[in-house]
Amino acid sequence: MGFRNLGEGKRVEAECVVYSSKRMRDGTAYTLTDGEAEVEMRSHEFYKRGTPLFVSGTIANEGGFFLLRPDRVEPRQGAYATVLRAAEESAGPRQERFLVDGLMETLRPRINAAAKKLMAARKAGRFVLVKFHNDADGVAGALALARVLRAETHQQNSALYRVADAMRDVNVVRYERSPLVVFVDCGSGEESREGLQLLGAGGAEIMIIDHHPPFGGVEGLCSVFLSPWAVSAEESASTYPAGYLCVEMARACGAEGLEHLAKIACAGDKSGIMPVSDEDREKALAIDYMATYAEFGNRLEFYEHALGDRELYSSILFQAKERMERVKEEVGRLMKKRIEGPVAVYIADFDKASAREFPGRGKLTSRAFELVMHGGPAVVLGVWEGGISFRVNEEAALMGMNATKAISAVKERMGSFIESGGGHGRAASLRIKRGFTKEVLEEVVAQLQASQPQEKQALQPS
Repeated sequence: MGFRNLGEGKRVEAECVVYSSKRMRDGTAYTLTDGEAEVEMRSHEFYKRGTPLFVSGTIANEGGFFLLRPDRVEPRQGAYATVLRAAEESAGPRQERFLVDGLMETLRPRINAAAKKLMAARKAGRFVLVKFHNDADGVAGALALARVLRAETHQQNSALYRVADAMRDVNVVRYERSPLVVFVDCGSGEESREGLQLLGAGGAEIMIIDHHPPFGGVEGLCSVFLSPWAVSAEESASTYPAGYLCVEMARACGAEGLEHLAKIACAGDKSGIMPVSDEDREKALAIDYMATYAEFGNRLEFYEHALGDRELYSSILFQAKERMERVKEEVGRLMKKRIEGPVAVYIADFDKASAREFPGRGKLTSRAFELVMHGGPAVVLGVWEGGISFRVNEEAALMGMNATKAISAVKERMGSFIESGGGHGRAASLRIKRGFTKEVLEEVVAQLQASQPQEKQALQPS
């Protein structure tokens, strides 16, 4: 006896949730949902959005609109789970998509599962916290999700989700009923496991949308793990950015006009899965620039405003381009070849670079990589006190060079010096305890030297 197929004079009994409210002269008009349909009820009592209720009464027709006239309204704690379950079961994701290929078709059930959960959250007025990585991919993904649900959004200035992050977020969600936390382009790394465990223990349901390889049983901590690595072990899985996956999911939820966000995500991560324009690349660059200077916890409205304000956007883009031009020549001077062999290995010492904030060390490594990526098999190591960033071109990858394998080997031998590390086979990074960067770099070089496809290779002086 829920809210479907309502008619004048029909008796109704249902567990439901307060979806929205509107003040009126004679009280408050509440929209109630049972997870499948909605009905309006008017009352002088105060109910917060998301309050679970049991209601019974009769349907009246007022000016062509059905209105529940209740004879019984009472709080019912278990109703919230019932409504969410009904909302997920009744959700019908659209099957349109941007890309039709083998990986995406295999991933489709996970896209649909994520879409159903967000559609149910929207229908039930559920509290959702979106944690997005501080780059163009993460921001584009969060902007896509904002088109399909009301959510609180916080910037995550690391791909890792640490215990300190979890403590902050547990404090955010602890007063919310059945909170859902969605990670975009972050949270899959091994070092995120403890933080995610704490967040789950704090009462949050967890969804991860990411394209970094998962480690440490992270998938088992999520209700939905939307990642190309969940259906493929090929290195090409990482070329499907998180922002693009969010757009696919938002489209499944019924959103339109999001192709530009998918392209910004691809431009930001230099993914070739779909064509991008110079305008897409410029927007990705501007977002990266803004995200570099934005504080931890920054909200999504900041980017929406900046991208929509022509004068502000033009100024940001000009400064970002100017900064990138300044570092282009400098990066070339900082780079030296360390290994001569079938695969050349280059090292760029970014402690000597003038750039301190933008572009970040990873972007500087990408800039150095662009100088040699088409000159034969190559690996570039960007190095600074406390970190090493890896870039491996396709030819080197085909010859067996793999950044994550090198990182795993270094962790095994020098784990006490390593704070964290991970990424893709062709793009990854290590965070190193202060004072041990030189020793770890030498081990990285040794691992890359040992991975050369032929025995003849020359190690250049450091």
